[in-house]
Amino acid sequence: MPSITDLITPEAMRKLEQLVVRSRYVSEGAMSGAHKSPLKGQSVEFADRREYTKGDNLRHLDWKVFGRTERYYIRQFEEETSLRVHVIIDASGSMAYGSGELTKYQYACRLAAALGYIVSKQQDSLGLTIYDNEVREMVPARGGTRHLRLFIERLGAHEPKNVTDTGKALHALAEMISRRGLIVLLTDCFDDPEALFNAIAHFRKKMHDVILLQILDPVELELSINSIAEFIDLETDEKLEIDPIAARQAYKEELQMAIDATREKCAVLNVDYRLVSTGESFEDFVHQYLMERRRMSL
Repeated sequence: MPSITDLITPEAMRKLEQLVVRSRYVSEGAMSGAHKSPLKGQSVEFADRREYTKGDNLRHLDWKVFGRTERYYIRQFEEETSLRVHVIIDASGSMAYGSGELTKYQYACRLAAALGYIVSKQQDSLGLTIYDNEVREMVPARGGTRHLRLFIERLGAHEPKNVTDTGKALHALAEMISRRGLIVLLTDCFDDPEALFNAIAHFRKKMHDVILLQILDPVELELSINSIAEFIDLETDEKLEIDPIAARQAYKEELQMAIDATREKCAVLNVDYRLVSTGESFEDFVHQYLMERRRMSL
């Protein structure tokens, strides 16, 4: 079975240890941690006030407000809790494509391993789901080094195949994940857009923070083939012979429209979207993305 060093070099791990994965919203973890929880308690950060009622702890009276209003208010606080990060990977047939050293699925596994390593080091909970036209693998969110090893093993035990049905798989998953947390979806988005975004909206309705990483190969982005070729659909086996040079401009225009539509739908749902090329170092992407996400949260 693969180990984390099969996916991430020791040098890369040392760099990743300097990063953090955070949710933009409150989370509902099971143990104390560094993330805000929606559960009101007696903890470290002020959240809100409410009027005093008989039986409330007088230690939480807000005397400053009383001095201004001569009314009694109780200070409420947000508990800090561990973050639950659920990594969801599309393992349908189209993710088996790769023009370079890595297929899209292998690249997604390395992104997942990098994020999982960071989450584990910050003592948060990590879960994994692998799907194609249904959920094929599900590892519930837990913490600890042993759980990270299980996470890595399950990544390496799967091969991409079958057609995609993101809607069916993710709607089922959204019902299984009861506590709000951070959803990280890694997919090429080669699926029915309406079904995809209905499923993502299901997670958002349940108050999860959602990251969508659309993973594409450089050849898919540029159609950088310079001779007539036969293209084979990895999910349906449908074949099409075309001249890429003649088709390139129209192809890139259509692809850009699809990417723009995806970005716009994510903006409407307040989903954090990024387009990722497998030609880019996954370590560099993770570092740049998490640093940018951290700056945006300040």
